Amino acid sequence: MRHVAVIIETSTQYGRNLIRGIARFGRLHDWQLHFEYRGKTAAEPDWLADFKGDGVITTSPDQRHSKALREQGMPVIDLQGTLVDPAGEHLIVDSDHRAVGRLAAEHFIEKGHRHFAYLGYSDQSVSREREIGFTETLAARGHKPLCHHTPERKARTFEALHRGDAAFIASLPKPCALFCCWDEVGFRAVQSALEQGIAVPEDLAVLGVDNDPVFSSTSRIPLSSIDPDIIRMGFLTASWLAEMMEGTRLQKIKLERLVPPKGLIVRQSTALDAIEDPLVRRFLEMLRQQRPGLLSIENLARDCHVSRRLLEQRVKAATGKTPRQLLSQTLVDAIQRFLSQTDYTLAHIADLLGFEHAERLSHLFRRQTGMTPGEYRKSTGT
Repeated sequence: MRHVAVIIETSTQYGRNLIRGIARFGRLHDWQLHFEYRGKTAAEPDWLADFKGDGVITTSPDQRHSKALREQGMPVIDLQGTLVDPAGEHLIVDSDHRAVGRLAAEHFIEKGHRHFAYLGYSDQSVSREREIGFTETLAARGHKPLCHHTPERKARTFEALHRGDAAFIASLPKPCALFCCWDEVGFRAVQSALEQGIAVPEDLAVLGVDNDPVFSSTSRIPLSSIDPDIIRMGFLTASWLAEMMEGTRLQKIKLERLVPPKGLIVRQSTALDAIEDPLVRRFLEMLRQQRPGLLSIENLARDCHVSRRLLEQRVKAATGKTPRQLLSQTLVDAIQRFLSQTDYTLAHIADLLGFEHAERLSHLFRRQTGMTPGEYRKSTGT
């Protein structure tokens, strides 16, 4: 049995996924992991100074104990920094941050966007690498994103972050595709946009990284995110440590070094194709924000200050669908969301969505989907 100290924060999705990947490897190779609940900036625990195990994996910013253990000959992997040999090749496993940036750019291009922006940190290498991948991919297509970097860590306060983000977001053209270096930044961007009356995703599409459920699910507009496959990175990190514990030098380890992103999870914040027509963006925003059961095409056209005929022409030209089709789809989506995520009665759902009678809701749902609300709810296992 190998004894491995895992000094990784448990307070973030990144840290928890790293630990999950390391544990997956450890179960296959009879490892006993030694770790504890810890924050992102916490110093290494004092018990590590007397650790008599076989290896250490750490992300701590204060590595006095693991440094001493390394000097004593114990294999230590530091995921806080990036170790590169003179030829420029990674010597330890890392996420392929440039590939993350490329995936973000490709997603926005597929959505038809023509205006792009990046929001990141000036003093974080991960942020810089993702920005490079994003900007290079866009440059190859003839685009140049607007970029904003938050203050360096010593000047970083909540007020400074909020002011800087808000001013940058307010300056962006509409519609615009905003790539954020982490979900935390994306969450803040969505909040700032909505506070300024900027519709997400109609005026501003927002994409984050990490697929962190804390941020993606609590955002007022569910946040699209890239999954960098940190579980895989944790598994490979453990594989590297296993080689080091067998005496193999870093330069001789023949394992995967850069982990590509696992994929992109599309949620509401980037779900729409880019639409240049401000009238159509306004129409889609009203569909999303109001109780759909109370809406009619006539009232929507009036609120958009155009005739019904002009609204139908412009919406059809921009989306390929009629306003009636989009309204029906909005209703069905809302009903499905309540049926699959709650145990509300049909009468309660009808009231929340603005239907006077549950029978009308049920009739519309069955006409659009071919299923009754009860059959749909049963199919989702709710």
